[in-house]
Formats: sequence, C-alpha cells, structure tokens
Amino acid sequence: MKKTVLALAISSVFALANNTTITATMSLMYQGLNEVQSGFMHNNEKNILQGIDLLENSNAIFKKVDVSVFIPHNNKIQVTKNINANLQHNLKELKSNIENKKYADATKSYANVMNNCLACHTIVRGW
Repeated sequence: MKKTVLALAISSVFALANNTTITATMSLMYQGLNEVQSGFMHNNEKNILQGIDLLENSNAIFKKVDVSVFIPHNNKIQVTKNINANLQHNLKELKSNIENKKYADATKSYANVMNNCLACHTIVRGW
C-alpha cells in the first residue's frame, strides 16, 4: 500500500512540474516530512528513505517554478533559491546518514531540513 501511495505521489510530482501550485507542492512536502518523521518514530529506515525521496522530488519542483508569484518582495527571491539549494543539500545529508546508520546525525539533518522549511515559510507567509 505504501509503495502505491509513494508511486502515486512521485508521479504526481512529475505531473505537477509543468502546472504546479504552491498548495499541491506543499502538500507533497508535508507528506514527505510526515513519512520521514513516522520512520524515525517507528525505527523504519524504509519510511524515512521514501519520505526523503518525496521531499527531494517536491523540492525539485521549485527549481522550475517562478517563485516571484508567491513572494511579496522580489529582493527575497534569491533567498528562497538559496533555501532550495540548502534543502537539497540537507536532504542528501539526511539520506546519507540513514544509509550509513548514523541515526543521531540523521536527526540533526532532519532538524536542518525543518529549519529550511521554516525559513522559506517565514519569507513566503510573512511569519
């Protein structure tokens, strides 16, 4: 069942690449974060890695989206691009830590992923 949901979510990511909305992409990122967190809570590497894949694919959408539509101040566009790159790096680091069974380091990487989310939300939502 989870494989089916993940496959549908990933295919949705690619389908959304040309006609994306912030809501749809955020929903996919939310699902990825939940999958990672659930994996940590249930000691399930597979769930963590599936969540990371979903996050990576969702994050890739933002490279193709004109973020100026969602950001009230154009001077912050470069900041969101930097956050996107940082998130990509932190997700790779998280995946590496999980694959190398460095779970304590993985939780720190996950915190960095969440910090990227919060930084972007601060800009986009004006928190």
